[in-house]
Amino acid sequence: MSIRKNGKLYFRLVISFVIMMVVMSLVVAVTALLTSATRAFDTYNKLAEQYGEYVSELVGSGDRIDEWIIEGTDDYYDAIHEECLHTREIFDSVEDLYVYYPTRDKNGNILNDMTIIVDTPNEQSNEYEFGYHFGKSKAYETILKVFETRETVTHDKIENDGGKMILAVFSPIKYSDGRVAAVAGVEIEIARVIERIIMESIYIASIADMGIIAFAVFLILYLRSGVIRPLKALSVHMNRFVSDEGVLVYEPITEIHTNDEIEQMADDFNALAKRIIDYTDHLEVQTTVAERRRVDLDVASQIRSVVSSEINYPAFPERTDFDLCASLGHTLYNRCSFCNYFFTDTNHLFVVLGESLGEGLAAMIFTVLAISYIKSFAKMGFGPGKIAAETNNQLCSKEKKDRGLTIGAVIADIDLKTGVMRYVNAGMPPILIKKPGEDFRFDKAKLPFSLGQMRGLSFEQSTLSLYQGSTLLFTSFGISEMCDPSGSKYTMERLRDSVNRISGNVYALDETISELEAELEKFRNDTPVSMDTAVLGFRYFG
Repeated sequence: MSIRKNGKLYFRLVISFVIMMVVMSLVVAVTALLTSATRAFDTYNKLAEQYGEYVSELVGSGDRIDEWIIEGTDDYYDAIHEECLHTREIFDSVEDLYVYYPTRDKNGNILNDMTIIVDTPNEQSNEYEFGYHFGKSKAYETILKVFETRETVTHDKIENDGGKMILAVFSPIKYSDGRVAAVAGVEIEIARVIERIIMESIYIASIADMGIIAFAVFLILYLRSGVIRPLKALSVHMNRFVSDEGVLVYEPITEIHTNDEIEQMADDFNALAKRIIDYTDHLEVQTTVAERRRVDLDVASQIRSVVSSEINYPAFPERTDFDLCASLGHTLYNRCSFCNYFFTDTNHLFVVLGESLGEGLAAMIFTVLAISYIKSFAKMGFGPGKIAAETNNQLCSKEKKDRGLTIGAVIADIDLKTGVMRYVNAGMPPILIKKPGEDFRFDKAKLPFSLGQMRGLSFEQSTLSLYQGSTLLFTSFGISEMCDPSGSKYTMERLRDSVNRISGNVYALDETISELEAELEKFRNDTPVSMDTAVLGFRYFG
């Protein structure tokens, strides 16, 4: 048997990161556009206001305008006109700079008929001469507001001027006593504002995209070197070790230095392979069936110590938000049950309980490989459904010839903060669930194929809400399939009734499991077992 890792997982990761990068780029672009729009309009408003006040300062006192109206223009007027023209030319988005002098009726009221004092339009508009009566203006109300408030009025109106959207700003030109004599106007083309917004947005988005691309490249390279490549190296060594039936080829794994669970798996495999090589060498000189059986059981026990977490109670003494107790019963050479529990972060506890459904040494090695994949995919942030699917695909290599070599497993991800458990049951007995104040019942999750049975399977992920005091019981088939001297099986229904009776007398998880194991031994009454037994209890406190 040989197990080979292909490149589809890495390809899917790359595609996921590319999609993520595109989405992030769009978000950055929209954010940059909104930010640039706010900044650009704010900048143009202030700039237009500054130019309006600048023209007001050039003209000076409104008394000069009265002199020009009465006596005509002079050299000072010509200098102001040239300066306004120069100002408009160096600021290309300015469409026009001008000064309006109001026409008043006999009562002194301002009419909608402005007299031109200064006008410096762009090349596409007509320039009005000094003293020209402009007639009715769309900015009449805005100009009146300047005379009333004696302050600059910005973007009160946006007018359509020859197909162009124009932003108009008006500033007062005052007499020495503070009264408004005339208004200085500045008109800016909105299209130029939008053009600046777009250019700034492109620049900001480009800088951000470069950072996103650099981050994505770094992350892909990290996953390739820190996860994908070590997993592939681990798989290659395992393939080589069990490649030919009856022949063990062992080369120690020395190239994995990730300082995480993958490196720990490599170290465990080195230790396991060394034990198996020693076992096979030692087996050649064994002469009795009893001695061989003893060695077989020793190797099976060593393998279970690699794939299972340490069976200590309490499992995590520093945690007060849950209780966990596990027990591995009988150790057999032809079957290997296991339980493994680990954290992916402070609030996420993974619980895995399962067994190999093949026989012999290959089944045990297959179990080691399955656990390494499950833990690695969990550490990558995958949910139970995706973990089961990816692990199944990795176990279903083209070289796998033994169709009976599969792994049954329950994979549960428990959010200790919210009490929500996501889980997949891949070919194991149903979970027994007890809500506060109720009896144990079976979960209703479907039992799909086991892992390694067929490539491309999808696994249904179920969700369960845990409440304070909720209790779960995970078991292997070694319990429900246990037989008494007459050949009758223990069954899942009897298991449910037994734990309901036991939980009515004791509360602590370790005592519950101890009582259950004592009942199982009494039921078996020294009848030989054919499968390992494993049971794991979990209680949520919140």
